[in-house]
Amino acid sequence: MSKELEQQSLKLSAEQRFELFMNRLMSEQQAWILTDEHGCVMLTDGDEDLVPFWPSEETARHWASEEWSKCQPKVLSFDELIDKWLPGMEEDELAMIIFPADDLQGRILHPWEFAQLIKKKQEKLARKN
Repeated sequence: MSKELEQQSLKLSAEQRFELFMNRLMSEQQAWILTDEHGCVMLTDGDEDLVPFWPSEETARHWASEEWSKCQPKVLSFDELIDKWLPGMEEDELAMIIFPADDLQGRILHPWEFAQLIKKKQEKLARKN
């Protein structure tokens, strides 16, 4: 994703960013998180702890500033996300925030909800092929 496209994508609505994320996840088979020496970056929304996910290294890197300036983008393969991260997040009672913008707005999903959406996307793609 070019710098220009990255800036444009940050201006999209939370739902549009979610769709962009899902399309990139399905086509490129990867997602991005931010990590530091303590693990992955997490946000808090009320009582809920959220793990943010981004569609590209550039959009994740955009967040690696100020308090997270020591964080580095880390790529997760599709299989790693589905087989390792979603079950682990479910066990740890963490939710996901997909492609948050600077105002911390993004689509929030529980791992089981995200897994259901992925399954539906895969079924839809299989019917097309």
